[in-house]
Formats: sequence, C-alpha cells, structure tokens
Amino acid sequence: MERLIKKREPISLTKKSIQNLIAYKPNTLPYRIKLDANESNQFLFNEDLKINTSRINMYPDNYATDLRNAISHYIGESADHIIAGNGSSEMIELLFKTYVDKNDVVFSFDPSFSMYGVYSQIYNAELVRIKANTDFSVNIDDLIEQLERYTPKLIFICTPNNPTGTVVNKVDIKKLLDKTDAIVVVDEAYMEFFDESESMVSEIKQYSNLVVLRTLSKAFGLAAIRVGYMVASAELIEIAYRVKSPYNINTLSQLVAIEALNQTEKVKQHVNDIIVRRNHLYRQMKELGITVYPSHGNFLFFKYECDQLYKGLINKGIIIRKFSGELNNHYRVTVGNAYETKLFIQCVEEILNDETI
Repeated sequence: MERLIKKREPISLTKKSIQNLIAYKPNTLPYRIKLDANESNQFLFNEDLKINTSRINMYPDNYATDLRNAISHYIGESADHIIAGNGSSEMIELLFKTYVDKNDVVFSFDPSFSMYGVYSQIYNAELVRIKANTDFSVNIDDLIEQLERYTPKLIFICTPNNPTGTVVNKVDIKKLLDKTDAIVVVDEAYMEFFDESESMVSEIKQYSNLVVLRTLSKAFGLAAIRVGYMVASAELIEIAYRVKSPYNINTLSQLVAIEALNQTEKVKQHVNDIIVRRNHLYRQMKELGITVYPSHGNFLFFKYECDQLYKGLINKGIIIRKFSGELNNHYRVTVGNAYETKLFIQCVEEILNDETI
C-alpha cells in the first residue's frame, strides 16, 4: 500500500528568519513627477555614450577589471582595493555573507538605511540600533558606549545618512575605528552631495577594518544599471572575493559605468546644480512652516503632522517617500530638476492654503 505523504507548505520550509519578512514594494502609483527614490531626473550621458556590444555573447569579466580601473582613477585608490558589485546593496549583503553568523551583533544608527535591518534579519543577526538625537543628528560616543556591552561584527555608518541627510564627520569615524576591531562599514552613497574631503576612502590603508561603500546610482544618475563598489584593504577585498557571486555585474552595466566614469565633469556640474536647488528648496519649505531638516544628500527629510499634505501631493501626481512607525508623519523628497522642484513647492503651497485641510 502506497504511503501518503503529508506535503509541507512552502512557507514552512523557509528559513525561520524570513518567515515574517515583508517584500520590498516600490511605489507603483501613477505620477507626473517621481520624487520618492532619490533617483536622478535625467540621464547625463545621452550624447556621448558609446557602447561596444561585440562581446555580449560571452560571460562578463568576473573581476570587472576595466570598471575597477575607472573607479580607481575616479577615487584615487588602487584597483586592488576595490571590488565592484550589482549596486552597493549587493556589497552590503556580501559583507553579511562574509562575516555574520547566527546571533552575531551588528550596529547601526537609527533611523538609517533599511537594508541593514533586512539583511540582519535574513542572516539571523542581532541588530543593535543606536538612536539618533531628536534633530536626527548622531553622537559617535553613544555608539562607542555600546561597545562595552556588545562585540559587533559589523558597524554601519551611513553618511550622509539615508533618510535624514545628516552626516558623521571623519574625525568621529576615525575615533570609532581606534576603539574597535569590528568591520566599520562607511556607506557613502551620497558623499558626492556633501564634501569629498570627508570621505573615508583615503583612510583604508590606515585601518585594516575599514570598508567604504559607494554607488553610481545617485550622483551619476545610473540607478538602472545597478553598479556599486566597495573600497577596503587588500586583505578584506581578497576575503570578499571568496564569497562574491561569479560574474555579478553584467557586461552592459560595466560598459555604461566606465563611460560615465570618464565624464565626471558632467557629474560634478549635475551635483552642484542639485545642491543649489536643495538649499533653495530647504529655505522655501522652512518659510512655509514645515519642519525640514538640513540635508547633505540629494533629498530633504521633513515632518508634517497632517497626512493631507502627502495625500494632496499624490492627488496632484507627485510621489514622495512616506515613512511609518517611529517615523510616522515624516517624509523624504528627492531634489528634482528646476521644473520638478518648482512644481513640488507650488503644489505644497496650494495644499497648505486649502482651507478644507
């Protein structure tokens, strides 16, 4: 007699750590302007982009050699200290895969980039969140103090921070590095919008436990090609290569990134334009009585107690990022081009002047 097998539900076969994980769902609302994901509003390299597609029948260069050389020229560090990835998010996961065992401790300021928490959950790590001040500034001593209670494997410092736009200065990061042997990961996705002299890239030879993450998604406006990179000591890079997936960056993405890295003057002008509009938009929002926080990214983080502002913007076809939980009534708006920024503030004024709110 054939034995009946009781089939298990697929969810019961998954890792316990992900059974309550919620899938990432980007905004799918119809829009006139999209200001929710810190993307660039334009492609900077239309006229000059020349891509040789003669080798797309072959696997891509596993080491992204030409791309790493282009990055090396851009940041002024040897290609031996660089590993490229499918967005800096892949680099974050690579660090978890490399260093984090079950129940290991990970540090991050709070609020900060959500993927630190997501990967902590997937890899069964304990994420210790060090709370920011009420103005969302952070104190490195608050984090250092926690080193007396915990022995973290990874410490994430996002500067400029997403979503708040605040920064941790170089002096404070070096102070932390002098106090710990944990891998200190400085996420500089938005550094081009702040001050390159505050980048920790120049310190990788001084600190064997320092990792710096960068991306081409923000300042370069290349979010769709998913290219990010890690800068660290040669030893840390060699270890990371043991874990990296083979052929992780497709050939077309590598070629586009190389072309973009050869045209950095366009990027610098683009970044300068965004900074000017960001600072102007900040002043305009303050004049409207909105609680808006100083930012060093390509976005502004603000608080508004009534959700009618958010709903009103959606009704006008403008999408911004809405937060929940402890960040309820907080929002993030990407600094768009001149037209988008003007339309955004015009619509905000109209909504705030609507007597029905």
